Amino acid sequence: MSIADVAWEERGATLRSPLLEGLGLVAGFTTRALGSMAGSVFPLDEQARNRETLARSLGFAGVVRTKQVHGNAVVYVGGFEGGSAPLDLWPVADAMWTDRAGVLLSVAAADCVPVLVAAREGPIGAAHAGWEGTSKGVTTALVSALVAAGADPHALAAAIGPSIGPCCYTIDEARAAMVRERGEGDHLLERDGAIVFDLWSANEAELRAAGLRAIEVARICTRCGGRDLWSFRGRDRDGRYGTQLAFLGRPR
Repeated sequence: MSIADVAWEERGATLRSPLLEGLGLVAGFTTRALGSMAGSVFPLDEQARNRETLARSLGFAGVVRTKQVHGNAVVYVGGFEGGSAPLDLWPVADAMWTDRAGVLLSVAAADCVPVLVAAREGPIGAAHAGWEGTSKGVTTALVSALVAAGADPHALAAAIGPSIGPCCYTIDEARAAMVRERGEGDHLLERDGAIVFDLWSANEAELRAAGLRAIEVARICTRCGGRDLWSFRGRDRDGRYGTQLAFLGRPR
């Protein structure tokens, strides 16, 4: 499915989550029109400027980032320091949360699943869930951190952003074996002799098991949903690819 086929609002070269923005949050996902936001393909200073431009356009001082390693670690963010610090000082984690207004959380993805979780009041969080993070339960870990901080899981809502869909995401048997061992085998499919990992349904299932009832799935595939989004597997003809940013913040 492409951007043109969904009801999400496209605003300022970003896709906004109706569910989370309806709760008073700033929540969405960048498109290619804003340039690459992270990764090693484009110049780091260029991507830092892109993130600064995004933050200012959304009314925040900056974008908080972590070093994403396809794990399930969750870190607390008390302010903007994590995003303004040099890259080598960023915390190593694939999910983050905050209970502060004025902090813009983010996760970078070029096919992996960005998951944003929030309620009208209380802590909010964001997770980066590729095949490894999904099978390691990073989304579950994020919700657990929010609940430990006082959130009611039934009051939380989640948005699963643009990412590679079950239409396109195949994995090899070695990875599939690890997915089965970690309890996510129900989300493996077989199609035309290939193994498909449905990351969307896997993360939605984790959210529901954690007690969430309101879950919005973009169902926009970064691989085949058009040229509006970057995709690792759907690289440009020159082999280059950029990275989107999912963002979530509570305005002051």
